[in-house]
Amino acid sequence: MVTRFRWLASSLGALCCCVLAQAAGAAEPRLLWGDTHVHTAYSFDAFLNNNHSATPEVAYRFARGEPVVHPYHRARMQISAPLDFIAIADHAEFLGVAREVYFNGVQLDDPGPLDRIKGWLTERHIRRLIDGDAGFDAFIELLPHKGDPRLSAKNLWQDTAQPIINSEALEKKTWQSLTRLADENYVPGEFTTFVAWEWSSLPGGANLHRVVMTSASGETASQFQPFGSDDSPYPEDLWAWLDATSKDTGAEFLSIPHNSNISKGFMFPEETLRGDPFTEAYARKRLQYEPVVEVTQIKGDSETHPVFSPTDEFADFETYPFYIQQEPQDYQPHRGDYVRPALKRGLTLEQRLGVNPYQFGLIGSTDSHSGLATAEEANFGGKLARDSTPETKSRADGREQFASGWSMSASGMAAVWAEDNTREAIMAALKRREVYATTGPRIALRVFGGWDYAL
Repeated sequence: MVTRFRWLASSLGALCCCVLAQAAGAAEPRLLWGDTHVHTAYSFDAFLNNNHSATPEVAYRFARGEPVVHPYHRARMQISAPLDFIAIADHAEFLGVAREVYFNGVQLDDPGPLDRIKGWLTERHIRRLIDGDAGFDAFIELLPHKGDPRLSAKNLWQDTAQPIINSEALEKKTWQSLTRLADENYVPGEFTTFVAWEWSSLPGGANLHRVVMTSASGETASQFQPFGSDDSPYPEDLWAWLDATSKDTGAEFLSIPHNSNISKGFMFPEETLRGDPFTEAYARKRLQYEPVVEVTQIKGDSETHPVFSPTDEFADFETYPFYIQQEPQDYQPHRGDYVRPALKRGLTLEQRLGVNPYQFGLIGSTDSHSGLATAEEANFGGKLARDSTPETKSRADGREQFASGWSMSASGMAAVWAEDNTREAIMAALKRREVYATTGPRIALRVFGGWDYAL
């Protein structure tokens, strides 16, 4: 019974800021369930951690309820009930590069002698990492060092040298595949696929990641290449790129923050990462692109913490005290890390700016890197493919500062009240914040708030 109340408390807490309103004359909305945050073998960290076979095709089949093979332990996996929608959100950084090099080489066009040597060395290095099961060590070496996120943001992205030969071409090839597959698997009214990616800013180990999704077709999305943290670590630069790309292509975008719980206070701050005070224009731009926040997922709960909610007996639900960085660091909760303090902070900012940048609704998603949207406790495939068995969940390699598979949570799901199961209708519902989060159970709830609502 305690477990039941814990997830119910989390679900209801996530609802506290979601206001649902029914437009006059609109079609009766449907409750749809989905996952806006799934990684496949195309993400570099997923591939390095033993997801070599769960491609977008596998992820779509699993979400539709078909049986698939787990990419690590190779057992049959099947979700108990199909999803209504999914967004495959592979990392924009090194998109598909590790997988392409491992299976197909660096794929140089008319290479000279030096490029041939570089290509051979690159292929040899990546294949030795994967075949020697050293991908996790390589992944750790790619993580940032701990430090002041503001200073790190200024310094870490100054080196524009291409880290892997021909990586830009391989990223473009992968993106063309992702956009095409999203359209091929889209069945309006039955199963909705979104073109999406993850912008993975991590200055000084502060998680500022956003899932970026669009209601545009794959054909439209193929006109641009995803904006990554290697383009800029600053959220306002991402929003500016979304502005420009929307004007150029007509695509509509959302940017969904996730894992604010490990942002070192910088996901919901009172000033920008550049150290500038918020302006009305900044607040309005954030509100425009970020009307919803991912409050629960595999890497823990971002609703609140006992430090900020000392009288709430459920405030310690799925806490996750691990930063994504190379060196160990004791976890310290900040007000800018959690949703409840952020909602209060937004009201204060509104008094000064005239607009509330933190007027958001809440969703849940998985952040699965196995390609499988598994938020079911009894059917959990792990965050990383290698975390999917009792033996491989443990961290027995001298790297206890990093989270193990046992630190992860089977969570969460996005509930959306939309007029139809289509890209346009679901995107509109997300923008209206007619959404809520659960940790996995499909609890049907509707809440109405406002004045003069006619029943």
